[in-house]
Amino acid sequence: MPGSDGGMPTAASTYNLLTISLLLGWILNPAVMASKIRVLYTGDPYPGVTPYIHMKVEPLLEVTPVQASTLHYAGISSDDIRRAIRVYMPRTYRSLVESYDVVIISDANTGSFTSDHHRWFKDSVSEGMGLVMVGGYESFGGVANYPSWENSPVADVLPVTVVPGLYWGGPMTIVNGEHVFMRSLPWSPNLEFMRNYESNIVKLRDGADLLAVVTIGSWGGRYYAGYENPFFSTWTYDNGTVFAMTGDWTPAGGWAFLRWDYLPDFVTNLMLYCAKRPVPQDLSLVHTLRKQVAMLGYRRLIAASLVDFIERFGADARKLLVALDEVDSARDRAAALYLDLNYAEALEAANDALRLMEEAELVAERSKREALLWIYLSEWLVVLSTCLICGFAVWALMVRHRLYREVGTTRFQ
Repeated sequence: MPGSDGGMPTAASTYNLLTISLLLGWILNPAVMASKIRVLYTGDPYPGVTPYIHMKVEPLLEVTPVQASTLHYAGISSDDIRRAIRVYMPRTYRSLVESYDVVIISDANTGSFTSDHHRWFKDSVSEGMGLVMVGGYESFGGVANYPSWENSPVADVLPVTVVPGLYWGGPMTIVNGEHVFMRSLPWSPNLEFMRNYESNIVKLRDGADLLAVVTIGSWGGRYYAGYENPFFSTWTYDNGTVFAMTGDWTPAGGWAFLRWDYLPDFVTNLMLYCAKRPVPQDLSLVHTLRKQVAMLGYRRLIAASLVDFIERFGADARKLLVALDEVDSARDRAAALYLDLNYAEALEAANDALRLMEEAELVAERSKREALLWIYLSEWLVVLSTCLICGFAVWALMVRHRLYREVGTTRFQ
């Protein structure tokens, strides 16, 4: 399809620079919510360890997961997939473009979506939304009898053309480290996942930016042995930014990639890039900030579960709730600064929130001990009363013979 200038799609433009998670329930003011990047993650967001775990605790992102991968069952049935599509996929095209900024298609089966969904994905990119396709047996050309995306409208907007049925690996090489997205991350040839990464075989389109390749090994067959397969590629299609990653980023094929310490930065920066937001280039500062914010989020979740535990056993949780309110205020300030891209002040605010979290955890520990004291006391009383009742019964029956009546002397006739 022609680009916005009437010719071929132009190369990806160069940009400048978790909700805090539905799971944590971080509620921010409307101005902050408006600045989040709204992501529709289709395919394999769960079960197991996937980038979705990091995305849902990232303050810059608000993520809606939609299971659409038939390969990643792990207890998820085809009925569950159809239900997820029916419940969580937008009902209309306008709902899609008004509710989301980026769509992720991660190892999603093309047959999970309706023909309308396929057309909406393509049209939304033309209208300015971002699109990311991530590799796997059900992505790009499909592997092992899984259907290919080559005849879908989505294939028209990808920076690569798919090659059906081929999936091989080899060493990964960065070929454009100066691209604004690639420059925001610490790439090194010594990284574990760069030594060998399996990927869907594709071909780069004219006008697309090639960012990284995987050199297919000798086992790739006569035609593809030594082929530099596009691994990361991107371009601008009409008004939208499209990014293709031909390797899997779930344990099925990306287990080493998931162990990368900068995976949360990769995912968040990719969403920023595809949403045409500034991509931060101060790697050390932003990486530290994100780790602090994520740590704060997980610890806050644990503290919230303690409130329910304490109240369930009748102890007083008011002190803990007051302490957590202070944590929430500091956390919201850090999130607001982060969303405003004021990273230095956001890190300071996050550290303040973590200090308050430590104090709240001490209060939680004391409250938990009080709750456990009631448990121990009630159990002790139950055991003591049971022992007394049993002891009295034994004494009454066996010692006092309360249920027996004396009889006279008998003799054998």
